Amino acid sequence: MASGSALIFDEEMSDYKLLWTDPVCEIEVPERLTVSYEALKARGVAERCKQVPVRLATEQEILLAHSEEYLEAVKQTPKMSVEELKAFSKQYNDVYFHQNIYHCATMAVGATLQLVDSVMKREVTNGMALVRPPGHHSQRSAANGFCVFNNVAIAALYAKKTYNLNRVLIVDWDVHHGQGVQYCFEEDPSVLYFSWHRYEHRTFWPNLPESDYTSVGKDKGSGLNVNLPWNKVGMTNSDYLAAFFHVLLPVAYEFDPELVLVSAGFDSAIGDPEGEMCALPETFAHLTQLLMPLAAGKMCVVLEVSYHFHFKSFFKADPIICHVMPCVCLFCSALDSIQNVRSAHSSYWSCFKHLG
Repeated sequence: MASGSALIFDEEMSDYKLLWTDPVCEIEVPERLTVSYEALKARGVAERCKQVPVRLATEQEILLAHSEEYLEAVKQTPKMSVEELKAFSKQYNDVYFHQNIYHCATMAVGATLQLVDSVMKREVTNGMALVRPPGHHSQRSAANGFCVFNNVAIAALYAKKTYNLNRVLIVDWDVHHGQGVQYCFEEDPSVLYFSWHRYEHRTFWPNLPESDYTSVGKDKGSGLNVNLPWNKVGMTNSDYLAAFFHVLLPVAYEFDPELVLVSAGFDSAIGDPEGEMCALPETFAHLTQLLMPLAAGKMCVVLEVSYHFHFKSFFKADPIICHVMPCVCLFCSALDSIQNVRSAHSSYWSCFKHLG
């Protein structure tokens, strides 16, 4: 019987940085990874977890979600000069390359797959991979939003192939929409993708119409793409918990996943100037607890971005985390978003049928 949690981290993934001036990209720094690990270490969390070594992903694994042309292009970056890297970066949106980023990106994918293996082989019940670069914006043939390879998308495809899974749930609580994950699975009936994200009626990055609640998936994947757009900033514990209780959890239990993957971006927590939300860190520990009954507890949490968040409660094993309970106050905007999502999916899920 599996027990305990895995923690996967290698400081080597912090070994790249922005080499030129770029106001958009300057917030993505090596310290966001190392500070996250040091916070876990300081609270004694790291020593309570099983430490799983990082490995490099193979090219075949990366090609599960990316094109050969894109992979070959990224493989050339270690040999590029700074000016060549700058020109290469400009081919894509809001991302920068460094001579070491290809190596770090293959480590990030490899670390994520190590976590999947540890959970699926029942060596641990669940775990977290602290990785850099993040992945959920990366697309089949394009880097995007600081992301090079789509760690979680590759993990879902790898798990389906390696362990013959028929149902994988991806929960994305980053403050930005993970459009790369959506594009990868929007026609796939075996993957349920849920994302809440700051949207503000398409005025917030990545400013895509397909990030709205009306994008429910395509063809056989219809109903399996669940976008919950936040159209105001300042969302609180109550709004996040309401989204779980009234959208995600009813759908997730009906879907009955065999594995849960979490794209864990903590820019949706209080204090992050990018997200401008007001949910306390303890809320994310509670959200994690709410997901644990799914898939017999098989859950892999993979870091996306964390600019200011401290993991003081995320791994906290004490029952006290359950003191974070919903209150009766919701933003009207949050209530509208929740109702819109439920209505958009009323023809796909029996839990919402009464809304049709």
